[in-house]
Amino acid sequence: KNRSPLVLPPPRPANSFEVAGMPLDYSKWDKVGDDSDDEAKPNKPKAAAPAKPASRSEPAEAPAPAPALAQSEDMSAEHKRPLDDAPDIELPEGAWTKYYTESMTAPQRMQTMVHLWNSAVQEERVDFLRHLIDIIGNPQISNRIKGGQEILKDLDTSFYDGVTYPAKWVDNFKDKMPTADKKVVFEKLFKSLDNQERGLVLGTLM
Repeated sequence: KNRSPLVLPPPRPANSFEVAGMPLDYSKWDKVGDDSDDEAKPNKPKAAAPAKPASRSEPAEAPAPAPALAQSEDMSAEHKRPLDDAPDIELPEGAWTKYYTESMTAPQRMQTMVHLWNSAVQEERVDFLRHLIDIIGNPQISNRIKGGQEILKDLDTSFYDGVTYPAKWVDNFKDKMPTADKKVVFEKLFKSLDNQERGLVLGTLM
């Protein structure tokens, strides 16, 4: 059963999230072999608003609410622009991160993350989620991430139908990268997002 898109609450004051001693729950995705939901449809990602991105220098925090981009809305030519000129992903640093933030629209960035997620096997997705928890560093946010098999399913790529993404990134990510490098890629992409876009990513997981 698909999760319905969520409208996340506005962030509370920073001091309201200071909960000393609250444990981080890494055990939610331990049983990745449970096939009870195998026939369920892919989860739908949150829609990215094509607004101008805010500053990406701020640390991860509680996601702010983001206006949804209606699925029936025609995508502008900007979101459909071919991304064949994207540089190769190089670690630890490379021009690809600047390309991601400055040459791609918000829907293109979301579509890219959707395809990268879908290209990974379930065990890798568990590693991605655990690494995301470490990046967030806030149990009151990360403990809201759902557990179980449902959260590890493919995301619905048709949600951003027509939006382009760097296909060679996905091919390289899927076929050539070890899991440790994939975690670094996801970390760099997530940290490069503005708070609104981070909210879209986190909302898909809650």
